Amino acid sequence: MLKIAVAGATGAMGEKIVERAEATGHTVVKMSRSEGVDLLEGTGVVEALEGVDAIIDASQVGDPTAKDVVSPILQGAQNLLDAAKKQNVHRLVMLSINGVEKPELQEFPFYKARFEQERLFEDARKDVEICIVRSVQWYEFVLNPAASEVSDAEVKVQDWAIQPAPMDAVAAYMVEAAEGKYGEGLCVVAGGERLTLPELTERYLEAIGDSRKVTTVDAVLPALADGSLYAPGNATVLEPTLEEWLKQQ
Repeated sequence: MLKIAVAGATGAMGEKIVERAEATGHTVVKMSRSEGVDLLEGTGVVEALEGVDAIIDASQVGDPTAKDVVSPILQGAQNLLDAAKKQNVHRLVMLSINGVEKPELQEFPFYKARFEQERLFEDARKDVEICIVRSVQWYEFVLNPAASEVSDAEVKVQDWAIQPAPMDAVAAYMVEAAEGKYGEGLCVVAGGERLTLPELTERYLEAIGDSRKVTTVDAVLPALADGSLYAPGNATVLEPTLEEWLKQQ
């Protein structure tokens, strides 16, 4: 069993990664501001990594809607790398987003920031094993305010073309990556079905017995609707399927 530090441990995905790692028998160090660890300021980071075998970085540093999204994310990533080197942590797994390498998606600053973070980590391979996991959107992205506007009468949803995957399975994959199962380099994980976000929303609302109307609106970027978010053919397809997940709701 390993001692695994989870950066962003209190986030939506971070919590699931912590739960999965603990269920697998690993010792988990939760890295978050509530635990006295601030990646952006660099406080508490070195201390948190004492005796740690691997880091899973699922952090969100800074405000994703701010004018400058890139700088805080890169500063947090550099602080994490510096601390990992000081504590001789041998492996770092980064949660990234499928498609961040595409210029048309980098018009969305958050995607540009994640791509730059990937490059920063890749440059550190001589000091620490790096595994980057690019994930598609999750099933649980349905009704997310980043792409949906919810009212009592209807749900307005941006016309994203997606290939969503289950959060629990992505979390499990991240823990396996921290264990070294997927080696170094780049991995992509996805679900097995391509559809639009409005279609996902309609199916989800039907599954939970919600009769609100779903109205499709234009995506904020054309690339979000043209298939740029689809996973490549070599992606690992995760289960459960969307239909199975909907039945669980």
